Amino acid sequence: MSEAKVREVSRHKGTAQRASASPRSAGATHPGYKREQNEDAFWADEELGIWVVADGLGGHQAGEIASQTVVEEIQRSAATDRHYERALQRAHALLLGDEQSTGNMGSTAVVVAEDNSYFHVYWVGDSRAYLWTPGAGHGQLKQLTSDHSYVQMLVDSGAINSTEAANHPNRHVITRCIGGSTNPKLEIDRVSSPWSPGQRLLLCSDGLSSEVEPDQIAQILAENRDNRRAAELLVGAALDAGGKDNITVQVIDAPTAVPTAHKKWTSRTGSALRASAQILKQHGKLLLLLGTLGLVAVVAARLIGAS
Repeated sequence: MSEAKVREVSRHKGTAQRASASPRSAGATHPGYKREQNEDAFWADEELGIWVVADGLGGHQAGEIASQTVVEEIQRSAATDRHYERALQRAHALLLGDEQSTGNMGSTAVVVAEDNSYFHVYWVGDSRAYLWTPGAGHGQLKQLTSDHSYVQMLVDSGAINSTEAANHPNRHVITRCIGGSTNPKLEIDRVSSPWSPGQRLLLCSDGLSSEVEPDQIAQILAENRDNRRAAELLVGAALDAGGKDNITVQVIDAPTAVPTAHKKWTSRTGSALRASAQILKQHGKLLLLLGTLGLVAVVAARLIGAS
């Protein structure tokens, strides 16, 4: 599906949320063809190095409230302490304590936070993070997250394989989410990795990952370096596959600039080297003379010792 078609469908279905238009990242979302309401939410702040995708659960309005609660807590944390695990815990407590909650209102979430040349991924549920690395063919697409789902438990136990998991009737049943239960404790998984030049991160709700094969995702990322176009074509691919769920994606480029800490270190080191070079230039003759005298002294001492 072309980018224009995605936008046309969006006007009829009530989407067209997009993240920043700057070249480092872009996002797109669509309710799909089977849902009346979009219960996904996403948010990004490139200056702070933070991105989030949340997929709400619980039906009409409840899921929308849950996903927006997750986003708001991440926003609050980005502006204050930058402790995103705590932010997800706060969202969990808020949803459990919401008087309007029916007990099944909850949300999945996947969060990426940068720390100089590293990025950290936090997630709960089956929203995913993929890392795409350029290379032969369509490059390499690696899934960084592991779904908190019933089917993933079956795969991990060896009861079924990945092919059977893709068509399992309970593949949308998750085992962990933010809110959605009376359990006050929330387990949050995390992975960290250094950035490499040319890499891209993809965050998505299961509206993409359950409809579009990894090979097709990799091809779209490899062939479309513009993040906005890549994001909309990924949404379009999920719509072409049936659009049975809400679809949300964010595509993020590796930073091109040297991290701030590294810049400061490089600046200090460069200044020291330049100062040393200046000293050598100004006092080169003196240093040469001192070196020569030292050599003469060594030779003389050896001659005296030999006699």
